[in-house]
Amino acid sequence: MWPLFPKKAVTPKKKSSTEQDEGLSSLYSQLDDLVAFRFHVKQKKLAHQNNLMSSSFGNHHALRKGRGMTFSEVRQYQAGDDIRHIDWRVTARTQKPHTKVFIEEHERPIIVVTEQTPALFFGSQERLKINQALNVSAILSWVALNQNERVGGLSFNQHHHQWIAPKRSQATLLTNLQKAIQLQSEIQRPEALNHALFWQNTLKKLSQVVKPGSKIFLVGDLLQLSQTSRGYLQKLRRHNDIVALHIVDPLEKSLPNLGWLSLTATQHRSTEQSLTLDSFNSDTRAWYAQRYQTLWQHAFKQFTLLNIPLLEIASDQNPVEQLSRYRVIV
Repeated sequence: MWPLFPKKAVTPKKKSSTEQDEGLSSLYSQLDDLVAFRFHVKQKKLAHQNNLMSSSFGNHHALRKGRGMTFSEVRQYQAGDDIRHIDWRVTARTQKPHTKVFIEEHERPIIVVTEQTPALFFGSQERLKINQALNVSAILSWVALNQNERVGGLSFNQHHHQWIAPKRSQATLLTNLQKAIQLQSEIQRPEALNHALFWQNTLKKLSQVVKPGSKIFLVGDLLQLSQTSRGYLQKLRRHNDIVALHIVDPLEKSLPNLGWLSLTATQHRSTEQSLTLDSFNSDTRAWYAQRYQTLWQHAFKQFTLLNIPLLEIASDQNPVEQLSRYRVIV
């Protein structure tokens, strides 16, 4: 996308080195804030994947793979029961249709993949996208741990991956958050880097370490994944549930009506490029908004083909409320 900067330069008031350090540190996520989410989601649970798929894609239901189903009981058939579970022996003996009832095993590894790259080091309101990505990951992790699931994570920036194997442990969750914060602190500014390659390498790593039957959350900028990345996702989806959460800033979706604006490409390109736009022009604003919608619709289609819900999380809104509204957590 094209983050915006005023064409006319503004000379900032000179600050001391201490003030500069404090100002820079305030941009980054703090562990105390991420821990505090634990108390906001005490009563929340992760939604069933079938319900999430249904609400995202209409009435299409996902096949559940990689999970065991435990037999519970045989009862009289009710409207809406799966006919594949009819118990024909009991039906023949009683002369009334009966069906087998199964319950899903509750325990499953939860893996949260968190992007912390320069592509997310941008924000026009409230917070940076990089902070919101980590907020969302922390919330999902706390919800999973609160319902006694094993929780792990794979965080990455432009240089490193940090893999934390899933455990039913608060210490493990905190270690995961601390590792992600460390990756975040290595980023000083937006840069024009090969963002698609970072996700490609991460999904390759994920496919090597994740165990079948996991539930995977992808959190970051997910609009322009490479074909190779989609191949890794297809393989992962065969034996795991996956939910994709795309982090977006309001400024990426629409131009403010502020006159001439200078934009700089900070991702998806190998070299920095600048573009000057007249935001007073309604056609320009319409073109800019349509550009984002085109990217979104293309990505949504690709994820739909993979049977993966793609949801949009705004960087300026409350992350708990957004996840609840999408029914990712209930």
